Amino acid sequence: MQNRASKYALWTGGSVACLSLCVLLSLSLGEMPIWPWQWRGAGPGSMEMNILVQLRLPRTLTALCIGGMLSMSGCILQGLFKNPLVEPYTLGISGGASLGVALSFLGGIVQRWGSVGSSISAFAGSAGIGLILLFYHRKRPGTGNLLLAGIMLSILCSSVTTLLLSISTPENMTRVIYWTMGSLSYATPQQAFSLCGFSIAGLASGILLSQRLNLMNLGEQTARHLGVNTAILVPALLLLTSCLTAVCVASAGIIGFVGLVVPHILRSLAGADYRLLIPVSFIGGGVFLVLCDLLARSIVHPGQLPVGVVCGILGGGLFVYLLVKPQKKQNAPA
Repeated sequence: MQNRASKYALWTGGSVACLSLCVLLSLSLGEMPIWPWQWRGAGPGSMEMNILVQLRLPRTLTALCIGGMLSMSGCILQGLFKNPLVEPYTLGISGGASLGVALSFLGGIVQRWGSVGSSISAFAGSAGIGLILLFYHRKRPGTGNLLLAGIMLSILCSSVTTLLLSISTPENMTRVIYWTMGSLSYATPQQAFSLCGFSIAGLASGILLSQRLNLMNLGEQTARHLGVNTAILVPALLLLTSCLTAVCVASAGIIGFVGLVVPHILRSLAGADYRLLIPVSFIGGGVFLVLCDLLARSIVHPGQLPVGVVCGILGGGLFVYLLVKPQKKQNAPA
């Protein structure tokens, strides 16, 4: 018990310290470096203070919350399906968001309501896919059937989105494609603080359900014998991850690989106890996306890269390395 408490304290403290360092770097670095020892001298209304408060702080908090929610959602889904390759977008939630945005551009919603219309449409599309999966689970219980249904819904949404893009105007096609790349450049203080509240509520819910998720890893039948109501737990976890992913997609577009790579790596390092893995995955996802966003706005000057592109390159490369590494060990001579 003491070793377990020490392990939890070490991992939690280390991850929080790493996150704090990344946040400081994100606030300090940019086209105009503003180091922490310069913050005190930046008075209210100064250019430095406006850059920190109006631009870098909202963007950093948005990256932290979105990365944390995506990573935690991937951690929960990988535990629920007992499959390390499952992530939030596998179940078609991002596909539903993309379909919603494409419909909002074709229907003129974005032209009338602006970015608010695209965000609402993205959330509606994601939430709609989540509700379909919940209804399907009620008719055919079992995580295997649910995963297959999610993959098919993802393919269907992607196909319909491609069809809509093919008949849309070149301007709308460009705007939808750019949105699907993922971006944090439009983060505002109001959005950042709203995401903070939502992510804290999601993290608390995940921690409360972590022990039941541990029992689910023993098998659904075993979990039921141990007192877990799987008929309620599976839809609850699916609803939680769907809502978290829908909020992330509606706020920043499609940002892939965070929910796949981060919990996959942390599970091999910290173990499969979800009482530790869920909060550590949340922090690790925040660290990963904050660093990716820092690279996205630092590599190209004076422009910026979409953060989803940076995440795809780094996350995809890292995941390929993780897949190839065991194979090299097996083929190595004794």
